[in-house]
Amino acid sequence: MKKKVLVVDLDGTLFKINTFHYFLMFLLKYCIKDLNLFLLLKIIFIIIARVFKVVSHSKMKYNILKTIKNEERIDYSEYITSISQKKRDLSLISDGNFNLKILATAAPSCYANIISENECFDLCIATEFPNSKFNNEFDNIGEIKKNNTAKFLKNNKIDTLITDHIDDLPLMKLSRKNFIVNPNQKMKEILKEHNINYEVIF
Repeated sequence: MKKKVLVVDLDGTLFKINTFHYFLMFLLKYCIKDLNLFLLLKIIFIIIARVFKVVSHSKMKYNILKTIKNEERIDYSEYITSISQKKRDLSLISDGNFNLKILATAAPSCYANIISENECFDLCIATEFPNSKFNNEFDNIGEIKKNNTAKFLKNNKIDTLITDHIDDLPLMKLSRKNFIVNPNQKMKEILKEHNINYEVIF
């Protein structure tokens, strides 16, 4: 029996913010509170490298996750609590007609998994802690996100996608219905160019 599938993006969609940017601030506060000067300096150095465009956003994320991978005292649940007021109320998530609800995001799995569980998703597809050298498939975004999601669909199709970002265009092309959160004019033009039908969520 085929399942009715809902796929939801995290940053800018389920949450009104870029959760990774807020996570960086949380990490800096954690280092100060924990008096971990060495980790603090490493994170600051990684952020500065990104600010001056020495590395890409994906490489910065890779470096951050690699740096904190073995930091067992980081309380990711505390981070989620700190941003709880930034969550957007999406009524479709509680729609009982969906058999499979997927949170698909480029955000790190270390906290995205907690959000997924809190919001009763069946599956979370996110950016994992790195286990190898950096490559283009590390960041769960764009085509990579589409491919990773498709692996779990098997013979099922995406019935509904909710997102705010044009990076999810590959997923939009797979979805029967698309709900776009606050699209700007440029995004509307790109969607029109690719013949993507959608409804707007404000």
